[in-house]
Amino acid sequence: MKYLISLVLLIVVYSVSGQYWFGPKIGISYIDHVYQESTYKTDSFNVDSDINWQAGFAFSYSATDMYSVYGELIYEKIEKTLRDKPTDGDLAFSEMTNHFISAPIMLRVTLGRVPFHYFVNGGPRLSYWVGGKGVHDLAAFDEFPPVADEDGNPLPVEYKITFNSDKSSPDDFSTAFVKKPNRLQFGLTLGGGMYFDLATGGRLMVDFRYTWVHSSMATNSGEDTNLIRGSSGDLDFYRENMEYYHNIGTVGIAYLFGYNSDLKRKGKSTSRESNKKKK
Repeated sequence: MKYLISLVLLIVVYSVSGQYWFGPKIGISYIDHVYQESTYKTDSFNVDSDINWQAGFAFSYSATDMYSVYGELIYEKIEKTLRDKPTDGDLAFSEMTNHFISAPIMLRVTLGRVPFHYFVNGGPRLSYWVGGKGVHDLAAFDEFPPVADEDGNPLPVEYKITFNSDKSSPDDFSTAFVKKPNRLQFGLTLGGGMYFDLATGGRLMVDFRYTWVHSSMATNSGEDTNLIRGSSGDLDFYRENMEYYHNIGTVGIAYLFGYNSDLKRKGKSTSRESNKKKK
């Protein structure tokens, strides 16, 4: 604990001469869906891991050559494909796409010499569940098709996720109401990487990280309207299990622009001295 306090004090002391870096960042993520019910994926359903993308802006404040604070504000897309295990999706098939705005904040320790720098970093990560959509294809639709083609053949049902009960109905297949969502989700991130000082004055950064998310998507209950479901009546048997969270491995690349506040102040000081001489 005393080392963390010392690091914070060091950052405050050197804040008057810090270096700022900021710029766009993109990344590719490998996402594993971890259910609270341990037998859900082993006995009942195949739930595919997801490979998806993220994009946003990165920010770094370097108090010293070794210590800095690094953060991001990024959009993340996370998908999930689910099939019932006994028939490999013939009884129940579901695809869901969710959208998040995430903000990891990390302490970073940097080593190496110009132009190559190596770093490790870690810290908390907050994500906000903006919304999502999906599609269901259930065997029950064969007998009770909520959506059908011109010949009466059942079609997969598309839906949008809503967190407002006023915008949903048990008989409305176009919306899926999640009653107890965890829209603000917490995680811990640990990783490392490298960056290169470029002749243009910028930096090219490549990083690798793993995030353990500690918040489930929602809290299950026995109420029909709590989970994503088909409809009332004969389709009440299908409700999607939302008590799961994500573990995320990410590879990202960013281009950062630099701003040195100390040099900026020196420039103003030099300008004032020059004006004095002219007088």
